[in-house]
Amino acid sequence: MTKKYDVIIVGAGIAGLGVGAILAKEGGRKVLILDRYPKFGGRTMSYAGYPKEGWRVDIGLHLIELGEKSTCHELNARVGKEVRWGPFSETVDFWDGKEFINVAQLVPMSDEDKRSFRALLGKIAAMSDEEIERWDNRSLAEWLEENVPQKAVRELFTDLGMIMTTIPEAIDMAAGEVLWIAKHNLLKVRQVLQASYPIDGMEGITRGLVEVIRENGGEIKVNCDVQEVVIEKGRAVGVRIPAKRHIYEAEYRMYETQFIAADLVVCALPIYKLPDVLDFNPRTSPLPRWWLKRIEDIKCERTGLIGFIFGTKDYLVDPKKRVFYSALKLKHAGFPFQGCPVSNFSPAVAPEGKQLFHTDIVVEHAQAADKFERERLLALMWEDLKEMFPGLEEKLEWRLPYYVDGCDGLARQPGLVGNFKPGLQAPGVPNLYFAGDTYVGRGLAVNGASLSAMLCADLILKTIKQR
Repeated sequence: MTKKYDVIIVGAGIAGLGVGAILAKEGGRKVLILDRYPKFGGRTMSYAGYPKEGWRVDIGLHLIELGEKSTCHELNARVGKEVRWGPFSETVDFWDGKEFINVAQLVPMSDEDKRSFRALLGKIAAMSDEEIERWDNRSLAEWLEENVPQKAVRELFTDLGMIMTTIPEAIDMAAGEVLWIAKHNLLKVRQVLQASYPIDGMEGITRGLVEVIRENGGEIKVNCDVQEVVIEKGRAVGVRIPAKRHIYEAEYRMYETQFIAADLVVCALPIYKLPDVLDFNPRTSPLPRWWLKRIEDIKCERTGLIGFIFGTKDYLVDPKKRVFYSALKLKHAGFPFQGCPVSNFSPAVAPEGKQLFHTDIVVEHAQAADKFERERLLALMWEDLKEMFPGLEEKLEWRLPYYVDGCDGLARQPGLVGNFKPGLQAPGVPNLYFAGDTYVGRGLAVNGASLSAMLCADLILKTIKQR
């Protein structure tokens, strides 16, 4: 193709859209974003009028940590777009096997324990980023053992850490990530955890970024499955995309491709998708062997979600209660549980008088990747849902089973957070960059990807300015 771009971004999730919006608006760059799906948004795709008129569903379960004070809100504000938010969540209720109870009931605490817990929160809020970074390679269990003598306080903070990391055991949670998330919540809203939901669903946090890209001359091309990021003489020179539609099914086809040139390329794909567009053969790849091995070693260190989104024809729970439901381990499915009636946060996602629920169990990559295991766990999870929410089957209007293999980027385990994540610039290929929740950046899910997007865009702008 004769057309050339300043920047090509592979992936139209919030990270790719965020990088594109900043480079188009602040840097005046000619941007092209390519995505294999028919819709922008990545793991934050949102569908209006599905499965019936009046409903809006997202990909998976989302509440956004800190709402209007979040990193994804900051990303939108930076490019001049506003996100409309519902109210903050009021409580987290845990399933104890018989009923939902609040955190205070889950971990009974004496007056002395409560004073110790308040003192602990003050200590975390006062920690420097350097202190927190020193715990990125150690577990939350170790940090609690060294800093919290009261058993009840350790148990309570472990339960909160499970919600932050989707990891059930403190020995497997990276202390640095839990402490960083808790610190920033405490400084911004004076709570360890506080979340909200966009009025317009997940599209409410991506639509504005798309508008900025197009307003500044950028392009977004969907239904375009990038085949290769082309690297020549140590530099990324563009990408190859399918030249035409293919008659064969996916498992048989090899595309004839066309080339699109660019001055630099950003892969806004999770690390486990990089082998789809980059040569990972150590004998032929232009990327160094140590980096290829690092990516291969950690690409399966991710968690998955298996669950149901469902709509009810009548209220299943109090419509005025803004609650996040959780369980450390379900009786039938045997995994941690998360759930939320998102229509309690936004009336725009369900018809009046009806209720929209997003629910899931948090599993390992091995379970999420196995279709037979997914089916087995879904059936067991439905039995748990019927026990947790009496009357579910009688009030059910529709349900949508789903799974996500890689819900929050890399698992928040010791050695996989903060600066231990893969960097934002490819070693040995100075104009190849990365952005998303599996690269350097912090924060829960969407916020981690948003921070990574801003860091990546700033790095590119700085590099351009220095030339």
